[in-house]
Amino acid sequence: MELTPSNNSDKVEKIEPQIEDVQFKETEQTQDHQQTNSNTQEEFNSQQNFRSNDSHDKYRTHNPLLDFVKNVGETAEYLWEHYLDWVIHVSWGKMFLACLLILIAGSCLFLHSLANWFVFGSLLLKCFVGKEDRQTKNSATEQVKPEEN
Repeated sequence: MELTPSNNSDKVEKIEPQIEDVQFKETEQTQDHQQTNSNTQEEFNSQQNFRSNDSHDKYRTHNPLLDFVKNVGETAEYLWEHYLDWVIHVSWGKMFLACLLILIAGSCLFLHSLANWFVFGSLLLKCFVGKEDRQTKNSATEQVKPEEN
């Protein structure tokens, strides 16, 4: 709204608003407001479309927690397989030495029960799983020997 001096020649100058300019500026403002409303409406619609597309893709997104759990599972499987392979193929002397070191380390770290279970489990694995491995090796060598004759 623009204010201009009036044409009266009084001592006090009066400032009167120009009505035509005000009406013109109001129409400009309403047009700008309508354009911004239409722009915001378009933006809102595009955001809604994005959200609806996003809701369909939520099952396809990358889940870092699930990847971490899968990685931990694969690592545990890898460690178990190699530990079992080591227990089967290590000699009894090295096995007893490893068990003694585990018991000493467990007592130093105040993990007595964990060390005891680890040693007990390792000895059981060595006794029973190693026996199966030796039996399969013996049966394989027996099958090879008759073929050589």
